[in-house]
Amino acid sequence: MLVVMMHVGGAFDGLATGPVLSSFTMPLYFFVSGLFFKSYEGFGGFLARKVDKLLVPFLIFYLGAFLLMYGISKAVPGTFRLPVRWNELLLVFRNHELIRFNPPIWFLVALFNCNMLFYVVHYLRRKHIPTMFAVTLLIGATGFWLGKQRIELPFYIDVAMTALPFYFAGFWIRRYNFFLFPHHRFDKLIPLFILVALVTMYFTATPLGMRTNNYPGNFIQVYLAAFAGIFAIMLLCKKVKKAPVVTYLGRFSVITLGIHGPLLFFFRPLVSRFLHNEWAQSIVLLAVTLGVCLLLTPLIVRLIPQTVAQKTLLKK
Repeated sequence: MLVVMMHVGGAFDGLATGPVLSSFTMPLYFFVSGLFFKSYEGFGGFLARKVDKLLVPFLIFYLGAFLLMYGISKAVPGTFRLPVRWNELLLVFRNHELIRFNPPIWFLVALFNCNMLFYVVHYLRRKHIPTMFAVTLLIGATGFWLGKQRIELPFYIDVAMTALPFYFAGFWIRRYNFFLFPHHRFDKLIPLFILVALVTMYFTATPLGMRTNNYPGNFIQVYLAAFAGIFAIMLLCKKVKKAPVVTYLGRFSVITLGIHGPLLFFFRPLVSRFLHNEWAQSIVLLAVTLGVCLLLTPLIVRLIPQTVAQKTLLKK
């Protein structure tokens, strides 16, 4: 939902591009992915599952959005400011340019690579835990340095390197930490912990550009603010406990990620035609987009189960 709000823009631009929210939004998704890490029965099984869960949905939404855009450009010439060309399909192989026909799905490629990196690193946990921490930090620092030097690696590998500490933190907290346990004695201090996290972000947060691996702040600022934001969100979720709509969208988050970009392209001019107040436009656009995502999700799961790996393409 945070990502959809950021892509709605308009009245939300101040929040989306401001340092506090953008400092932890994308790191949060890498962190949550780390919470659910499983090594399965070996690298072959792990690779097959991640291809099914990440790369197959990426290809479906990548090609589907492009073909939709290309078809519209031929059926209704002049719809797009720039002509739609087949060589745009090569963007993901070259650099970190915006995928204009479906901008958000770069994350699936970066997350796939982050999974591959962590699969190798996690083997150190049995006998070399300090080394595991050090290697994770070194890989993250290397990715951060590449971003500062504006050195781009293909397939968002540099982004995956920078994100590895967030993924690792999710893995570690799920298995070795107590603060997510229900009814812990520290639960009464959650409001205080959230306040401390917000104050930390206020003084350290800088806007992140994870798609381009671009970070205006220094290494300590970026990671401290991101972890403070992640910590605050996790504690807030523990306090709230259940939100059915959010839970449903989270369960099929890959579908929301894959379709909200094209939906916004069609809904934005429609909403702006009838509403002229910027806040009204943004709120209605967010509500309509999320509502349509909710309605389309069961249909997509039924018709294209590969989008959520309910029907696999690769044998484990």
